This record gives sequence, C-alpha cells and structure tokens, in this order.
Amino acid sequence: MSQDLSRRRFLVSAAAGIASLALTDMPSAMAASSPSKNAAVQGPASSLPTLSEVLSGDPGPMKIVNYAMYVQDRDRVDASRAEHQAYADALREHDRLVMGGPLLDDDGRSRGVLLVYDVVSKQQAETLAQRDPFVLKGAIADYRLAEWTVLDSNVELLAASLVPADRRVPLKAPRASGATPVEPDAHAARTYVNYAKYVSDLSHVERVRPAHQSYARTIKANGELIMAGPFADGSGALFIYRAQSKDEAMALVLEDPYHAEGVFETYALSEWRLFGLNAGLIQSR
Repeated sequence: MSQDLSRRRFLVSAAAGIASLALTDMPSAMAASSPSKNAAVQGPASSLPTLSEVLSGDPGPMKIVNYAMYVQDRDRVDASRAEHQAYADALREHDRLVMGGPLLDDDGRSRGVLLVYDVVSKQQAETLAQRDPFVLKGAIADYRLAEWTVLDSNVELLAASLVPADRRVPLKAPRASGATPVEPDAHAARTYVNYAKYVSDLSHVERVRPAHQSYARTIKANGELIMAGPFADGSGALFIYRAQSKDEAMALVLEDPYHAEGVFETYALSEWRLFGLNAGLIQSR
C-alpha cells in the first residue's frame, strides 16, 4: 500500500489558517453544556497537558476512542464544523488522530462524531478532546473517552471506506428539523459502528469470548468486519462493520454470540462516514 495513504489530506488551503488551532494552546473553555464523561476522573483542565505538549512528543502506544454526541442546536454544530475538520486534519498531520468522521442517524443526518486518537495517556486524549472546536464552541452535548485495544483490522477495507472530499458537502435539502443530511452512495458498501457496553459479570464475558472470537474471524474473512476490539477497562468494545445497509449491519450484531448470550448490556449501531485516516498509525502498531 502506498506510503502516502497515512498522510492523505482532505482539507485544502482554505483550512490552513484554521488548522493553526492545533499549534496553539487555546484557553481552557470547555462549554458548561458539554461535560465529558471523564471529567470527574481527569480532574480540572489545568492538570492536563497542554496541546503543544501533546503534539510535540512521539506518537503514543494508546488508541483512545472519542464517541461524541452533538447538541440539539444544529446551527451551533454547523457553525463550528469547518474549524473542527481543520483541527482534525492538523491532528492527523501530527500523528495524533488515527481516523474520524460523523455518525449518522437513520435519516442520514449527522448526530455525532467518532474519533480515534493515538496518544501516550488518557490525559493527552482529554486535552485533544477539550481543544476541539466542537467542544470549545458548545456543539458537543457529551463525549466519552475509552482506551481501545484493536484485535482485528483490515486497513485496505478501512481505506476503501474513505469518503472523497467532493462528497462531503451536505445536501441542499429542506431542513425542517434543523439538521443537515449527509448523502451516502446507494450502491456502495457502507461503514457502521457498534459502540457496545458489556454486562458487569466479567466471568460471563470470559465464558462467551471464544465463541465471539470465532465469529469475529468468520465475518472478518467475509469482508464484513473492518476493525474490532475491547475497551481496556473491560467495560465494552467497538466494532466497525462493512455492510450494504443498516439491516445487514444489525444482523452482524444480532448473530454475534456476545449478543445472543447476553454479553452486550447495551449497544448503539450507527452508520459512520470516514472523513480522515492515518493508516500508518494502524500499520505500525
């Protein structure tokens, strides 16, 4: 695979000025309406590393998932989207963002964003999350950070899921709900994310794990599983599927022994549009 795959840029010179956000330590201004699920654990923002400190070091050994939901005020989300995308592009260039893109609801409208950071610590990930323009401008209602141990990955399928820059422009459609739709290609396989929480009985998870792993190998061989792995704290897992429709993706979830045997306490299945990828951060680990 071409080496420059990990360096692909999806925002052009117009974003260059905004991308400088990633090079400057912006004041800590996390919106009161956008608390992190990790805030109580991480402590005050002043105890976190600065953005410059995070960007200046070597890439870390940890993959941290940021699973974020938007506020209902879609104008606020739309107003900060360009700065967020430029910030994400800058993080990829600094080898701090593995991949990212919007999560869609059943009507094809973005409802949140999934980002995967490459960092040394969860505190660094918290810094990256808090300095995101989406958070600084109050566009995020809630975000959750979790260390992700990737056990299965197909980088070629992941790269094939990238959305071309010319297909990221929202549809010029009526906006009765105040949301902006994102149009998928009806003929192409789509990417879906399952953000799952396990039951608290870890012994039950252990008993079902061999059957789940066998199932994961099967659907990976069929080209239906792009990436998967548990969260390091044992609380759940993240799965990235390839399917023609949400019904097909849901079938992959329902046929998983983890679902059949009650390991999934809850799960959230969403279509995911991959807007940026630094494949080298996956291949080099």
